[in-house]
Amino acid sequence: MEKDASRMMPADWRALEAHIADRYVEAVGAFLAARPGERVYGVAAHVFYGETGGVVAWPALAVGSEESLAAAAEGSTFSPEKLRWSPADWAFQLDPSDADDAWAALVEAAACAGDDAHWEAVYARFLRSFATAAKLALKRLRAEGDVARGFIAVAMDEAWELVPLSLTKAELERHFPELGEEAQELARLEALPVPQRASALGELLDAYVPGIVSTEDAERLLRGLGEASVDVALERMPRSHRRWQWAKLLADLGIPRADAIDALASVLRAKKLPEPDRAWAAAALARLGRLDLVLAEAERMPRSVLLRGLAAPYTSFRDRAVRHLPLDYAPLESALGAHPELAEAMLDELRPGSGYCTIDPDEADTARAALGSSFEVVRRHARAVLEDARRSA
Repeated sequence: MEKDASRMMPADWRALEAHIADRYVEAVGAFLAARPGERVYGVAAHVFYGETGGVVAWPALAVGSEESLAAAAEGSTFSPEKLRWSPADWAFQLDPSDADDAWAALVEAAACAGDDAHWEAVYARFLRSFATAAKLALKRLRAEGDVARGFIAVAMDEAWELVPLSLTKAELERHFPELGEEAQELARLEALPVPQRASALGELLDAYVPGIVSTEDAERLLRGLGEASVDVALERMPRSHRRWQWAKLLADLGIPRADAIDALASVLRAKKLPEPDRAWAAAALARLGRLDLVLAEAERMPRSVLLRGLAAPYTSFRDRAVRHLPLDYAPLESALGAHPELAEAMLDELRPGSGYCTIDPDEADTARAALGSSFEVVRRHARAVLEDARRSA
């Protein structure tokens, strides 16, 4: 497979899809050879893993049968219905082959040939290849008579976004009716005027029991609604059982409205609230440019809350934001100058591997200037983000 991996052409993707289809078929064949006579009902690609700007891993393939499902359910607290489409719990797993790993390496090289947006686009195309290949494999398995009517091949990512792409509408409704319900509910929400949509999503995010639309999807959709989501956050945060989640949303929205700042400061100062609520409020204030309000409470908050606030503008959580402030080490340097006793603790809070932000090209000069900082934590962070930027260039 000696190719220029900097760019994959349509023919490469078709070849990849053909290879994946072969592997689906091989998995079913290996299962039937090992367990002759069992009634197989599905083969699934699962455990997808990728690190933005870096690793692309080959997923596992699993095969499920009625007999192995019954055996798994006997020793589990989960019902057969829960385990039926939980391929991680299926007895038969086909590990990646050398050829699989070679394809993953090719895709990884192609993904890493550009910036993070390019990586995400290539990785998304890689994931879709497993859904397309599932359809190809199912045709072959049915034509060859290896599986009974009702058997399906499916790609199952963590969010189940690949599941509808793998199946026909009839298969989706039969095996995953909840996904059909979710699509209908999302369409209903999309049709609402923005203020009502934000309010409805806020109820989902705050619900004690998850609804048809997951809290993760509700949060993702709220991040796209701007000022309306700020309004909902300010309405719900004071009485929410998850104030930390609303603080996180306000940080991701990146809109430093005065009323939002006041609400976050109130959560930060509330000594009776759980530490995660106060820590996320501190982080949100720092990411919105108001670290001064965090430092003003330095003597009246747990040390962990203060450290979270100091570190927040420099962590990978910044990368999730709809908008964020430019990289600026001055607030951190000023804080450490006023509180030198925090310097050692910040080295641990922003230790390598803790998850640094990814810098934009126009932030590189700020990072380079920080290489001369008098604080080791700043120098180390600046070196790391510049090196990451260089590798992605």
